[in-house]
Order: sequence, then structure tokens, then C-alpha cells
Amino acid sequence: MKKRNIMILMILLVIGFAAVSTTLVINGTLNIGYNEENFSSSVVYTRAETEDGTAEINQDDKNITFETNKLENVNETATLEFDVTNKSRNYDAEVTIKCGLKEDFKSFSEYLDITMSLESPFELISSETKTGRLVVTLKKAYDKDLETTAEIECELVAEPLERDTLGDEYVLVYEDPILNGADPVIKENLVPVTIADNGEVTYANTQKKWYSYENKEWANAVILVDSPSKEYHEGNIILESDIESYFVWIPRYRYQIFDEGNYTTYIESKPSTSIAKEIQIEFESNSIESSTGTSKGEWLTHPAFTNFDVSGFWVGKYETGYEGATTTEEAQVNEENLNKVIIKPNTYSWRGLTVSNMFKTAYNYNRELDSHMMKNTEWGAVAYLSHSKYGINTEVRINNNSNYLTGYAAVDGTDQSSYPGTSGTDSTKTLPYNTETGYKASTTGNITGIYDMSGGAWEYVAGYMPSSSDASGFTSTELNTYSKYLDLYQDNSTLTSYNNRKLGDATGELGPFYFYTDKDNNKRHRNNWYSDSSVFVASFVPWFLRGGNHDASALAGQFNFDRGTGGVYTSDGFRLVLTPQTKN
Repeated sequence: MKKRNIMILMILLVIGFAAVSTTLVINGTLNIGYNEENFSSSVVYTRAETEDGTAEINQDDKNITFETNKLENVNETATLEFDVTNKSRNYDAEVTIKCGLKEDFKSFSEYLDITMSLESPFELISSETKTGRLVVTLKKAYDKDLETTAEIECELVAEPLERDTLGDEYVLVYEDPILNGADPVIKENLVPVTIADNGEVTYANTQKKWYSYENKEWANAVILVDSPSKEYHEGNIILESDIESYFVWIPRYRYQIFDEGNYTTYIESKPSTSIAKEIQIEFESNSIESSTGTSKGEWLTHPAFTNFDVSGFWVGKYETGYEGATTTEEAQVNEENLNKVIIKPNTYSWRGLTVSNMFKTAYNYNRELDSHMMKNTEWGAVAYLSHSKYGINTEVRINNNSNYLTGYAAVDGTDQSSYPGTSGTDSTKTLPYNTETGYKASTTGNITGIYDMSGGAWEYVAGYMPSSSDASGFTSTELNTYSKYLDLYQDNSTLTSYNNRKLGDATGELGPFYFYTDKDNNKRHRNNWYSDSSVFVASFVPWFLRGGNHDASALAGQFNFDRGTGGVYTSDGFRLVLTPQTKN
């Protein structure tokens, strides 16, 4: 392409009005260049499939290799289906595809018929994808003594065609219709993945269905280590050693208020039945006007989304771990260090640090993805989604691994009825995330959900009330600076100020509340959903804790809430959230 410049030197504009004449002169220089887009890399293959899945697109997306099943009978066929996409925004393309036997295999033409569904030449406009089918048919019985192979090849030639408008940005094709536009935002370092039941991670083909919230299959993504052992592409299995962190997408939604949460007292007995119910949820994007209900039966767009005006957010799939820790004690480090963040299964949960160090580590983890420590309302958004028809719709099972390893679940039959419950490290008590037992500790009841929201470590969240007893390490100036990333509660709160809740934070809405004795002869405050611990913040313990500890038994759960000083405790950890603003 030749580079051309056009210069316009002067435009003369004369305006006359009545008896007064005015002359305006504009002198300007207009430079017109060309976009140095490499068109040769714009038309690529984006999908390739055979009946048995033996098709692969190479790393530059220019070549497809495949192998057919054996053709033995007349009229038996082998089919390759593929997508070809024009990723250019500046040019349409005229495409020609020619298919046939390679030169050394021309003699097989009497046995094989080769057809291509795309009739050449065809136009592929900017950002368009077309599907082609290459069909090979055995048209004559092969009567030789030994079976053999023949090779065919198709050559695709794309010539650019000029446009007079800019084409749409090439975008990910698959969108879940039930999300109403609240689909995952994949940008910066996030890699979309699918996860097999055994935990094997595959780079997702985003042209195809890779998540389905209607089927409780939540979207997952990973961030790779700085120097992965190889460069990955769609369809590749990603080595666990090359993964730094896992995240799960929480789509924006509105929910029907089921309880206004106006409780200030508790009942000194154990409830005979639970009133846990399916939470009614409807997904929406941030282009839809928010619902602003405040009363039971009305609809409210969850505040976790409106706070950042996003169509969803990514949540750490597991509690934040400490990179390099090989024992539970080595993961107890009170420091701010974004380089130690690791969010993976079977890692030691990072504990024993102040809320300030948790917050600043999470905040600085990836500013381009607006990373931060999980807020109390964001915990509530995940908890509510888990208890809808799109999630497990019951209480998630406790992670009772006493070594604080992430992604574990209590084995069936272990006693979790009263505090303290059964915890441990061997397989008779606890099993990992990628087992039938492990799935029960996920917010979906399968491997695509979020783990460690019941048990594991206590998790501090970014929700607090002003207090002179704050041991978090924050200065008052910092609390003001980071206010967008903190849920602030009323400074008159006490341990039963449930009416000081924020709608959607999964605290006061879980009433009525109860106060009764566990088997250790201590009375505790509980909610009416799953008897999870339910204690509000107060002046001497102003920071919210969520989820419960590994030995908390029935007290633990995604609807558990308690409080802490904000200081260092060896049982307290945290979780990360990403709130990217736009789609690629």
C-alpha cells in the first residue's frame, strides 16, 4: 500500500447580511495517511472441528491440520467444519478457497470426491465470520491389499477490498442470552477458560458456548504467571504451574427483596425450621436503568454493581493464597506484597495480616483491572447468586481443612451440626475441589463456581464502621481516599444492629435472628437461614468478617457474618475482586 498525503491549504467562506458584509477565512492543513494494519494477519481460522475432534488450528491461526477416520465403504464421508473470520476493521476481503489432493496423491482422485461448501470467490466483510465445510467422500471401493493414507490441502487467498466506513470492532461471539448483556469482560491479562470436572484447564474458544448460567456453569478466567512455560492459544490445555490466579464472573443482576432486614432484637431459642428460600434474580447490563426498590417484593439492582457502574465483576475463585508457602505457618505474613498473591486450589490461605495490608495488596494487584479487596456488598452479591436457580440454591459445604488449604470440602458424614465441628487434613475428613465431595463446597455445586465461602479461613471484607478502636492500620485520610472501595456502616452499630444493614450485603435480610447454646455450652447469635453466625460490627470490633473458620461447623456458610478489630489474627484472610469497565 502506498502512503499518500493530501494537503488542503485554504477555505474561503463569505457571509453577507443586509448592508454589512463579513469575510471569514480559514487556513488549515489536513494530513491523510494510512493505517498500517497488517491485512495479511486479519483473515484467520477461528474454529475447526471434525466428527471425532481431531482438528487443530496452529499458533498463527493460518493453518488447520486434521486427520479423518478410516474411509472403508462407498459413500462414506469425512467432514471438517471450520470458521474463517475477517478481523480487519478497515477492509473487507474477497476470499478464494481451492481444495484438492496434494501432488503426490493425485492418483487417489478416482477414489475420493472433495467438495467445499463455500463457493469461491466470496466476500467476507469487516468483522464477519463464515462457516465452511470440507467433505471428503469415498466414491469407489479401494481394492488394494494394504490400507493407506492420502493428503489433501486447501489454499485460502484473501484480497483486501476498500471500505468507506470503519468496520465494527472484532468482538467475542458467544453471549449467554439469559444474561441480557451482562457477559464476561475479558481484557488485559485475563484468559477465558473452561475447567473439566477433574480440574484440567483449557483455553476457551470464545466463539463457542463456554459458560451457561442457566445450567449453573459460571464463566471462569485465569491470569498466567509472568513467564509461562509456553504461549497458549484457544483449545490448549493450560498447565497448572503456569496459572497464577483463578477468577469467576458474577454477572450484574437485580433481585427481588425478600426481607427488609429491620431487626434489632433476637429470639433466645433455636428455630424449628429454616426460612431459607430461592432468591429471585434477573440479569441485566449496566445499559439498563437500575431498579431502586426498598421494600419487600420490590426489585433492586444489587449495589455491588451500581457502585462501580459495571455489568459484572470477577471474584477470586479461592481465598487468596501466599505464593511459595509450603506450610500453614509460612502463609501467616503481615505485609503488603502484591507479588505474593496466588489464587489457586490446594494452596495455603494468606492469613495473619492487617486489613490495611490486605486491602493495599489487593488494590495494587492489577490497577488496569481495578483490583481490590472484596467488599461486604460484593460478598452479598455472590451469596445471593449462589442461592438462586443459577447457583447451588442451598448452603455451600464447609471447607474443613485444618491446614487452611483452599478448595476443600468436608466429607459426607463428618459432624458439622454444632460448634466445634469436625475438621482435619486426611481424606476421611476433607477432600479437594475436583471431587464429587469437593463440588459441594462450590457456589454452583460443580467445579465452575467459587470456593471457600464457607469455612477455610475467616475472610475480612472491605466493610467497616468508624471506630477509635480500629486496629486495621488505616489512617483516617486513607479511609477517605479509598472510600469507593469500602462499605461504610453507621457509627452507632452494635452486635445486634441488623437494621444498619445495606440491602444486598447478606446480613440483616437473613432474619429473624436467634441466640442459643452450642455443644461447647456457649450461646451464639445465629440467623434463620442455615443457623450461620450472625453478629454485626460494633465500636471495638468495627470490621466485617465472612464465611467462618474451618472448624466452625454449622456456624459457617456463605451467609455467615461476624466482626473483628481489623488487626492481625492467624485465622483471618481475604479475597480479591476485579471490576474491569468495558469489553474488548
